[in-house]
Amino acid sequence: MKNIAIYGVGAFGYAILKHLDNKQDSTLQLIGYDHLPEVAESLTTKRTHPFFHTTTSISESPVFVTTPEELLRDAAIVVLAVSSDSSRDVARTIKAHARPGVIIVNIAKALDKKTGKRISEVIAEELASFDYRYAALAGGTTADDFFHHEPLGVDIASPDKATGNELKQLFTSDNLDITTTDDLLGVEYASALKNVVSILAGIVHGLGFSYGSETHIISVTAGSIGRVCVEQLGAQPETFSIASQSWGNDMWMSCTGNTRNRAFGELLGKGKPANEALAEMRKDRKLVEGVNTLQIIDQLPALKEITAIQLLHELIIDQTIDITTIKNHLLKTS
Repeated sequence: MKNIAIYGVGAFGYAILKHLDNKQDSTLQLIGYDHLPEVAESLTTKRTHPFFHTTTSISESPVFVTTPEELLRDAAIVVLAVSSDSSRDVARTIKAHARPGVIIVNIAKALDKKTGKRISEVIAEELASFDYRYAALAGGTTADDFFHHEPLGVDIASPDKATGNELKQLFTSDNLDITTTDDLLGVEYASALKNVVSILAGIVHGLGFSYGSETHIISVTAGSIGRVCVEQLGAQPETFSIASQSWGNDMWMSCTGNTRNRAFGELLGKGKPANEALAEMRKDRKLVEGVNTLQIIDQLPALKEITAIQLLHELIIDQTIDITTIKNHLLKTS
């Protein structure tokens, strides 16, 4: 039996666990861990999550543990369903307790907010000399869609073809279509930067502009980002195409759907200061990953040259302009 460890049973980690539990694969043993003790307690005793989809139960098969050591001890695959802020510390824990050859699947859609590095680079630094394989999972999926078994698609990116194929077999189901790619760099940039565009889309909506204005601003900004990623950062053109799950699909879902980054942008568009809007999101247990990406945009100067990104940085991070400046810019570009 192959142990599949879910490191972090928050909204998306729980959705992935439920997705794998639905497959009823007797060759897999699902094991979950969360830093909040009440999560493991509720899932063990009641088979329901204390915060998400509380009326829907999981099967008796998954096991929940109270320490990372228990989670990692015999894991063949570790799904990192933690915030990008935690990636470095979690990588150190993996190095200390996981077995050599483990596959790490990261689902965080952000860059490291201290260094601007991709999460795979952070993991590589911490797991130097340790034997592991790495992949990123990204696509136009919300935790709710994943949980409710909606027809969805995702990219699995890994520089190792065999790893990509193994993970494709693990995650593919009657409702989930998997595309594999070796463009790890491109998928990581795409999944992080679409969050920034999603914030902008929310601002446009919050300001009261039309849906046509939203789609115009989305397409113009996304096009500029894609060109920089391909021409200057080394991504493959296919990753930044409309057909890409981690860019085209995820872009439209994140920018026009019920997502955290868009919701944060709507608050800004309605005039709420960035710090108050972030506090409101945190109160509802909603992490706005696009803000982390904006924090390190100085370290990606080619991207900061894009006017929309520069203005978002000034509005949210520097807080040197107000929403009127953004509105005036949008009126000039429409």
